[in-house]
Amino acid sequence: MIRWPLVLALVVAAQPIAVAAQEAEPSAVRIHVVPDPPGADGSGDSLTVGDAVWVTVQTSGPGGHYLLPETLVDAYSERPELAVLESARQDGQLRLRVALFRPGSFVLPTVEAGVATAEGDTLRVPVYADTIQVASVLAPGDTLLADIKPLWVDGGIPLWFWILLALLIALALLAWWWWRRRDQVDELPKLRPDAYQIARRQLQSLQAEPPTSARRIAAATEIGEVVREYMASGWAVPARERTTFELLPTLPDRWQSIRPALASLLSAIDLVKFARLAPEPGEVPRLASTGLECVDRLEQTRQAPEIPEVEEAVAS
Repeated sequence: MIRWPLVLALVVAAQPIAVAAQEAEPSAVRIHVVPDPPGADGSGDSLTVGDAVWVTVQTSGPGGHYLLPETLVDAYSERPELAVLESARQDGQLRLRVALFRPGSFVLPTVEAGVATAEGDTLRVPVYADTIQVASVLAPGDTLLADIKPLWVDGGIPLWFWILLALLIALALLAWWWWRRRDQVDELPKLRPDAYQIARRQLQSLQAEPPTSARRIAAATEIGEVVREYMASGWAVPARERTTFELLPTLPDRWQSIRPALASLLSAIDLVKFARLAPEPGEVPRLASTGLECVDRLEQTRQAPEIPEVEEAVAS
């Protein structure tokens, strides 16, 4: 007599065993990393620690399986003995440029990469690699990159290094000083003896009334430029590159009595020049006359001797 409950129990118990056996079966997908031969990229016939080498990721297996490149790059990036510098596609295969940090017969570490199936599942497949010969830059007896000998002996940095560094700093400072001094010599103002006559002729020609507002703006602007040019070429005062606000406090002491007139003239012209406010009719001849008066008074100070102020002693 067949005991159906017992048979049913055996069938139910056998299903997990079959599933487990199916899951334990190794995947048919294989991933193999093959390095380029030495000198293939023109970098030399041998690799040393820290050099980069291109490797090709070769896959094989049933159709419908696709390697997920980012999973392999992430897996290699976690390993301290190598670094992934870049990735590329060539002839349908993934290529990685890696730097190696362990000498000798180097084998890329076995990691797991993700492979997508046609059903949308993701398999974890081990990645194997060929051996790469890395020439050592270490001293005899060293085994790790951290054992590389320092540039200096145990006594510290030698004296000749500090002497050489001091000489280089001194040469750099000397070159900087010479360059600054040359620029200062080139920037010395060149005075024109005829600056006064030129300014007077130009200001006299600007005393006529312009017919339009646009010409009044241009004439007023030119009056200010003539006065500034006279101060620059006749007195070496940096009037061209400074604003009126910056210029007035730096005028020579002998111009103390003329400073209010200059301030009024240049401020009024700045308002016309930058705000584009057209002067009223008759204003341009007045500005030209004021500029002419300022230039005459400035030129008179050239002949007047500077008398220092002397405090009178009051006898007690």
